[in-house]
Amino acid sequence: MAGNAEKKKLYVGCGLTLAPQEFKDRVEELKTELGRDWHVLDFLGLVAGTATDVYQRDIVENVGSCDAFVAIADEPSIGLGYELAIAVEQHRKPVLATAHVSSKVTRMLLGAAEVHPNMEFVPYEDMVADVPGIVRVQFAHVLEA
Repeated sequence: MAGNAEKKKLYVGCGLTLAPQEFKDRVEELKTELGRDWHVLDFLGLVAGTATDVYQRDIVENVGSCDAFVAIADEPSIGLGYELAIAVEQHRKPVLATAHVSSKVTRMLLGAAEVHPNMEFVPYEDMVADVPGIVRVQFAHVLEA
């Protein structure tokens, strides 16, 4: 990112509760990579804070303040679905939903991406290698604003 311009805020959400450690590690690698172009907002995860703290951070602060939202939908997650609904329907945030090409993704998410102009679904083959490029393309208008 050129100059001293303040980086745009990107929230990366995903299902954590049932996710294997390898998936969680890849998400952290992805967030580090995305941090080259974006200010990547942090979520509390599974151990820090109370349930209320998690809601406050993820929904009110992260979804509410982000300039764009990446939803990694490989793992089943009611929380991620809730974040997506708030981001897409209430805040009208630009949203990229993504999942590995072999992941079974709910038709609700795929349908939402077809209906809402502020949401896209693009699958990836390698999370850390592919998603940053997809984000650059999908959110070019956000980075340039």
